[in-house]
Amino acid sequence: MPLGAESEPLRVLHLARSYPNSVIDTLGTWTAWLTRELGKRCEVRVISPVPWCPPLPRLRRLHQYTRFRDVLREEVRDGIRVYHPRFLIGPGQTLPCIEHTTYERAVRELVDGLRAEFPFDLVHAHFIYADGVVASRLAQRYRVPFVVTDQAPWIPWLEKGCIRSEALPAARGAARLACVSGFLRDTMRHYLGEGLRVDVIPNGVDGDVFTPEASSAGRCPDQIAYVGLINFNKGIDVLLHAMRRVAAQNEQARLVLVGGSYYRNTRLQEEQLKKLSRELGLDGRVEFAGRKSPEEVARFMRESAVLVLPSQAETFGAVLVEALASGTPVVATASGGPQEIVTDDVGRLVPIDDAEALADALLDVLANRVRYEPERLRAHALDRYSWSAIANQYLTMYREVLVSHGTM
Repeated sequence: MPLGAESEPLRVLHLARSYPNSVIDTLGTWTAWLTRELGKRCEVRVISPVPWCPPLPRLRRLHQYTRFRDVLREEVRDGIRVYHPRFLIGPGQTLPCIEHTTYERAVRELVDGLRAEFPFDLVHAHFIYADGVVASRLAQRYRVPFVVTDQAPWIPWLEKGCIRSEALPAARGAARLACVSGFLRDTMRHYLGEGLRVDVIPNGVDGDVFTPEASSAGRCPDQIAYVGLINFNKGIDVLLHAMRRVAAQNEQARLVLVGGSYYRNTRLQEEQLKKLSRELGLDGRVEFAGRKSPEEVARFMRESAVLVLPSQAETFGAVLVEALASGTPVVATASGGPQEIVTDDVGRLVPIDDAEALADALLDVLANRVRYEPERLRAHALDRYSWSAIANQYLTMYREVLVSHGTM
């Protein structure tokens, strides 16, 4: 952008491997919400590479690989043009050390062509590896600055030397680093030290999708909702043990688990957890509802008496904010990000891996639901986490970066 051309909209190229696509439409929704909001104030393009799959037969056991062939190579989502080039990776986490190389090779020709009709002012990467590493190389190639937003803890991810050796130089070369919580910032500073600036910009919530029930009659007074992946890291095993205690004291209480698995490892964990539910005698009290659209998720949240997030580690906890915007109180473990969201006014925090404390907190909220006025919960969420406010923080960052770079 020429110096002084303030009236022209900023042009931002986003790199986001975690982004919804035509096969997995709930992948990386936090990035899609942000780019949609930014697209109202600047010009945005998204490159979201997906794994290349050889021409294997479409057998059921190979579906987790062959399905990526069905991802559209280019689409428009919420007014944002999104590109899905293919890049080579190994099954599961077998070849993580080469992902930045194959990722860059997959997108370079696309970006060369895109640059001619979309002369982007900066690159915004989501996650330091591999998006941030590739962003650093593209930024150098086109002589533009780049920024990085991270969502995942660097401990223990960067303990792998081949990843750390690429990620840390990219992080130090970024014009600005951001992350979604103070907890995550601490894991980044473990590697970067205290001297490098890291901004905390949380994820947001769409207040038009996540809304309260029109009246209390629409709520299920004893329904507990969970939304997210169904695995052990999310503490679902602890939640099921807690639910047995809840069910013993509240005959009407039931738990709805909304979410599912994208990959084989987490699908196997989900099957183990379903078996555990049966072994605990929770048939009829626990429902595994599967993956749902944001609109369906919002319905479950608004009709439930409480939302629970029992994670072992959580960098933010977007579902907590979404539940609050829906007028629903929350119970969460003190697992990182939730401490920055949950107060006594909106719910309860409990220790990690403590089924008894989790059960007691759920029973307390169910018994005292009238303490949590839906409009007050919603105001708590929207005052702090509206996507409009979050997008404004990023726009301020972009402008500061471009001024420092001498291009605004």
